[in-house]
Amino acid sequence: MVTPLLIHVPHASTVIPDEVLGDFLISPEELCHQRLRLTDWFTDELFTAGFPRGQVLAAPVSRLVVDVERFPDDGNEPCSKVGMGATYLKTVEGRPLRSLSLERRQFLLETYFWPHHRRLDEACAASLGSHGRCVIIDAHSFPTDPLPTQIEFSAPPEIGIGTEPGHTPAGLLSLTEEYFLSHGFVVGVDRPFRGALVPNAFFGKDPRVSSIMIEIRRDLYMDEMSGTKNEGFTRMQELLTGYRAAVG
Repeated sequence: MVTPLLIHVPHASTVIPDEVLGDFLISPEELCHQRLRLTDWFTDELFTAGFPRGQVLAAPVSRLVVDVERFPDDGNEPCSKVGMGATYLKTVEGRPLRSLSLERRQFLLETYFWPHHRRLDEACAASLGSHGRCVIIDAHSFPTDPLPTQIEFSAPPEIGIGTEPGHTPAGLLSLTEEYFLSHGFVVGVDRPFRGALVPNAFFGKDPRVSSIMIEIRRDLYMDEMSGTKNEGFTRMQELLTGYRAAVG
């Protein structure tokens, strides 16, 4: 492993396997709309250009199948209150998305959720073994129209920084905030979302594992109506490459 840096990309995939389509209660057209609203479009390209593939942990399926960023137990997951825990039951508008039996939910977690988290644990352990530390950039974007999982619904910043108590050192937060401010962006700390992914085996246990979440407002790099890149994409990709180098 070249550096102690890992990049986690949980919400860029648009893949919904055929075997899962029968779970949904909405039309194919409405499912496409939900995917357009919920996918963190192109974050795999924005955050990882030129970065070693072995240090990128990307979820293999859409968050509409399972959301690997959530706690698997709805009792521990605040987003489950709006039907968006590890297995979504509501649309972004609050309508029924699907109905899952306990057995079906368990199947989805065992098939898509837990294998991803095992890969995260293994990659983090490898970084600790090689470098004595691991730094995770949790790569996200967010739409200009608010999602029900947001903690704040005022005017959104351009760049949101999410922190995790015990795993986001003050120096990492300061570096991150100053980097984006120095490039002229409006920055929010723990808004419009808070938190940062820490692999399960180390969460709350090992301070050598650092994590910070970066949320890019989507209109900075894409057309949110069509799901296509706009003229800001290249600049944002270059900016994030520079940030990655500063952290690494």
